[in-house]
Amino acid sequence: MGQNNQPQVAVATVQKAGSELASFVEYKNRLTQSVLNKIGELRKGGITVPVGYSADNQIYLAFLKLTGMQAKNGKPMLSQVTPQSVANALLNMCIKGLSMEKGQCTFIQYGNEVQLQQEYHGTIALAKRYGAGDPQAQVIYADDVFEYEINPTTGKKRVLKHVQKLANIDNDKIVGAWCLVPYEGRPDLDPKVEIMTMKEIKRSWMQGPTKGESPAHRNFPQEMAKKTVIGRACKLFISTSDDAGVYDNSQPPEWQETHVEGEAKANAQEAVFTEMPQAAPTAEAVQEAVEHPEMLDEETGEVKEQPEDLRPKPEEQRKQMPQPQMQPRQAPKPQAQAAGMAGGEPTLGDDFFKV
Repeated sequence: MGQNNQPQVAVATVQKAGSELASFVEYKNRLTQSVLNKIGELRKGGITVPVGYSADNQIYLAFLKLTGMQAKNGKPMLSQVTPQSVANALLNMCIKGLSMEKGQCTFIQYGNEVQLQQEYHGTIALAKRYGAGDPQAQVIYADDVFEYEINPTTGKKRVLKHVQKLANIDNDKIVGAWCLVPYEGRPDLDPKVEIMTMKEIKRSWMQGPTKGESPAHRNFPQEMAKKTVIGRACKLFISTSDDAGVYDNSQPPEWQETHVEGEAKANAQEAVFTEMPQAAPTAEAVQEAVEHPEMLDEETGEVKEQPEDLRPKPEEQRKQMPQPQMQPRQAPKPQAQAAGMAGGEPTLGDDFFKV
C-alpha cells in the first residue's frame, strides 16, 4: 500500500513546492514593483536617485541578499517582517545610492520591521558622492608627538604635527586616532579633520552588536580605530556639505533646491506604496526560493512547471511503480501411465496391444 502511494507523494511534493514558490514570486514582484513605482513618483516631484545608480539592479541584488537572511529564531527574515518595512528599507537604499552587494549597507530586523543600516564603506561612498576625496586616517600612540589647533573663528581643527617612530607602534598603547577628508579637486578648501581619543573610540564600539569584542577589534584595534574615525569624519563631511556634487551638473540650481527640499520631506515620513503585498511570505515559501533557485525562470521570474531536481528520476520512477504480485508456479501433479506420458516421453501403454 505504501509503495503504491509513493508516486502520488512525489507529485504532491512538487506541487506544494511550486505553490510556495509561486506565492513568493508574487510577493517579490509586487513589492519590488511598488518600490520602483514610488521612485518613479518621486522623480516626477523632483527627487531622483544619484547619477549613475541603477535602482532596478540594486533592488534585485538586495532582494537576493534579503531572501537568504535569517531572523534570530532561525526562520527566514522576510517571513518575520512587514512588507511595508522592506519596501521602505529598499527605497531608503536607493535614495542614498547605496549597494548592499558592495557591502555599503545591510538590513537589520527590529521586531516585525526591517531597517536599512549604512555600513562603513557606504559612508565613504556617500561622502565621495558629496565631493570628498580619499579619507586619510592615522593612529596616535602614547609616545607620538601630536599637535593640532582649533580655529577660534570657525571652530575647525587643523593638525600641525604628528611625529611617529617605529618603536612607538604598540596596540596596547593607542591613545587616539585622527582623520583628514579633503575636497576632491578643491585644494583651496580646508579639509575636514576629525580627532578621537581611544576612550571615545571604545565608546563608539559599544554601540555595535559585538561591543568591541569581535576578533577584528581584539586582534587589529589599530585598523578598527581608523575605521571608526574615518566613519565619523565622513559623516561630518556629509552633514556639512551641500547636494551640488550629488546630482547632475546639467540640472539648474532651482531644480536641485526642489530636489533637496523634496528629499527632506520624503525622509521625514514613511512612504506610501501602492499595490503592496498584504502579508509577508511564509517561511516555507522563502526557504523554497533559497533551496531551489533553479525553479525560477531567470528571464520571466516565474516558477517553472516542474523543476528538474524534483522530478522523479527514471530509475526512481521504476522503483515507485507498483510491481505485479507474481504467484509461485506449482509443479503439475503426476498422471497415470494411461495418460500416455512417462518419464517425459510418450508411451503406447498396455491397452494399445489389446485387440
